[in-house]
Amino acid sequence: MQSSLLATLLGQGFLHSLLVSLALIFMVLAVAIWFMEFSGWTISRKGFVRNGLKWNATTIALVAVSGALYIAGRPLAINLIPGIGGLNPSLSIAQALSVLFGLPGAIGVTFSMPIGDAISGALTLGSIAGCLSHTYITWLTYKICRDADFSKVGNVVSFYLGGIIIAPIIHAITIPGWLDFLHVLPPTIAWGGVTLTILTNQAVIPAIISPILITILYKVVKARGLYWKDLQKVDLQKGLSSSYKSF
Repeated sequence: MQSSLLATLLGQGFLHSLLVSLALIFMVLAVAIWFMEFSGWTISRKGFVRNGLKWNATTIALVAVSGALYIAGRPLAINLIPGIGGLNPSLSIAQALSVLFGLPGAIGVTFSMPIGDAISGALTLGSIAGCLSHTYITWLTYKICRDADFSKVGNVVSFYLGGIIIAPIIHAITIPGWLDFLHVLPPTIAWGGVTLTILTNQAVIPAIISPILITILYKVVKARGLYWKDLQKVDLQKGLSSSYKSF
């Protein structure tokens, strides 16, 4: 899969230099995001606050299941660019898992990337970018999407804004930019082939599949008490109850 138009537009001139610089900045920001989240803090509409993540059996299970599901779909890819990847519809579950399971889902999907690459024999320098760049597909989608209840128009709009527009665009800059910066691939392939593949796998296909998955799974996940917002409410109630008893 190759696009001469994208290769010409993005692979040369001032725009090319700008995109490579942005790719490096996005990778550094991804490291900062995970350092922040694993330190127990996050960014919300209320500012810089505690993320409320409790590392209990449920959280670990959600991380493991999300990672396993993402890894399991890797062999379904049609390899178009050796060592880089190709068409893989299963990648569209990244946004769905992040919306349903919140931060645990985002962690599981993001950090399963290098594991999946190692298992499939595709572990390369591009795997670093694949992992860090997935931060925007997962964490950013989870942050921007208001809720998984897609019966409300506002939730659907926020999902498409974050998970289908903003996140894939950043993803499609970061990976090609990193591969180009390290000279792993020529600019024409990095910006013409990889960019188009990423946008297909994690923007075009998810735009169709992810809302269907979320709509189907939301009620099931919620009924079992595994929806991330419900889990946060339970943790908050337990915290308040403990504080009241000690008082």
